[in-house]
Amino acid sequence: MNRRLAAGWFLGIAAQLSGIGLLLASAWLISRAAEHPPVLYLMVAIVGVRAFGVSRAVLRYAERLLTHDAAFRMLTRERVVAYEALEKAAPAGLAGERRGDLVNRVVADVDALQDRQLRVRLPLTINIAAEIVVVLLVAWLHWPTGLMLAAIVGLLQLGLPLVIAREGGVEQRSVAGLRGAMSTELAQAVSAAPDMVAYGATGLVHDNLRETDRRLVRAQRSAAWFNGLGSSLVLVGVGAAVCLAYWFASQAVAGGELKPVMLAVLVLAPVALLEPLDSIAVIEQQRLRVRSSVSRLLDLRALRSPVDEPLDPAPLSADFTLDVRNLSVGWNERAAARGINFALPEGGVIAVEGPSGSGKSTLAMTLLKLLRPVDGSIRLGGTDIDRLRGADVRQRIGLLQQDGHIFATTIRENLLIARPDATDGELDHALSLAGLEQFVHTLPMGLDTEVGEHGSRLSGGERQRLGLARLLLADHRVLILDEPTEHLDRPTAETLLEDVLALVPERSIIVITHSAWVLDRIGQSISVTAR
Repeated sequence: MNRRLAAGWFLGIAAQLSGIGLLLASAWLISRAAEHPPVLYLMVAIVGVRAFGVSRAVLRYAERLLTHDAAFRMLTRERVVAYEALEKAAPAGLAGERRGDLVNRVVADVDALQDRQLRVRLPLTINIAAEIVVVLLVAWLHWPTGLMLAAIVGLLQLGLPLVIAREGGVEQRSVAGLRGAMSTELAQAVSAAPDMVAYGATGLVHDNLRETDRRLVRAQRSAAWFNGLGSSLVLVGVGAAVCLAYWFASQAVAGGELKPVMLAVLVLAPVALLEPLDSIAVIEQQRLRVRSSVSRLLDLRALRSPVDEPLDPAPLSADFTLDVRNLSVGWNERAAARGINFALPEGGVIAVEGPSGSGKSTLAMTLLKLLRPVDGSIRLGGTDIDRLRGADVRQRIGLLQQDGHIFATTIRENLLIARPDATDGELDHALSLAGLEQFVHTLPMGLDTEVGEHGSRLSGGERQRLGLARLLLADHRVLILDEPTEHLDRPTAETLLEDVLALVPERSIIVITHSAWVLDRIGQSISVTAR
């Protein structure tokens, strides 16, 4: 537990005890005032009631401030860990993982870790500490009443979680998974909405969503029912404790063992524990949901990277020659293509051809050290990439995919992903090299123009050029362009290719294509064939 959480824990106990002290001090004050003593006899109690009333709010605010600050810091770290787990495993594919469910894990399940601290561990320990203090206080005043109160509090504190975990645990644990399924289906429905409408398949989507929603609502309704059951049992227990406390205390007053003014204090002591006891069911339900979310995050962290980093990495050379010998590429140690050989000097240009599914894109991922070579070797600047860190390899080699992602933000922000500290002049230079500077300067908002979702406000050629400018801004020396002219009209494609080839000799170019005219224009090519 870090310092903020520890401080918040102590403040939370103090706030809870202030609320209890407010009730018990008020009970004593009212009882004592009924005896009509001199007002000076009541001054300490009056001041105590005021102090408890004010301190409760102040302490609660300070506790929330510290604990939430600590939880948000922890959330930032955990979300980075989740992103890093996805980043290292994504190149090998996330088979069986659906986009909406992954988003739900990174967002909702990570948020559940905050609930583990703020809604499970802290309130549980604070409530138990408050219960112990009240029971000890009552036992000090009258031990039979304290023993009775300890028995009822212990029964509720231990019994309620067992009932909820046994009867409602399955439904509670399913909530996180059902939320992930709902997110997945909603994401798919939104992205595929035009096609679903065109084919008249919206009814199927609605039916799937309704079924998932029905199961989620049932699980949440079950949670609400058990929450109500827990509250009712707590009310029954506290009511029984009040009645028993009155009986024990009245007998003690009648026997002269207890002052009459303390009767109200003992009778209201169980009521003072109503708030901490009433939260038992909620805390247990939250614990079950958090446990499910933590399990899903652990599964995410268990995803393995397809490429191991070297224990003693070699330094990155300024030389960016690329030499590929007897290379076999594929997924999960199964080769998709074999016998790939080529040498690309600094400032060289080469095309990679082959039919769809032959392994061209797999070759690109392997050159970036996002996939492990099945066989053969790749040398960058004379050093085998197995001896280089993946980040260093990707510092030299960049990839522009056919469907490279354009984020739904401004042109400036799309470029700054490559280099967050880039100046406007550097952005303009990258756009100029990509052949997009003049277009951007004609826009009313210039670099601050919104490009729309997936770059919908840009043409196909403009999206490709924006992706190219992003690569250039990152200063990659070897550029791999995967089908850069696909889906473009011939004049636009030719202009884009000429702008790409104009980057030579400062950069080496690898163009993956199956277009005959692109192959003719580049001249030198290698063929990749599935085997």
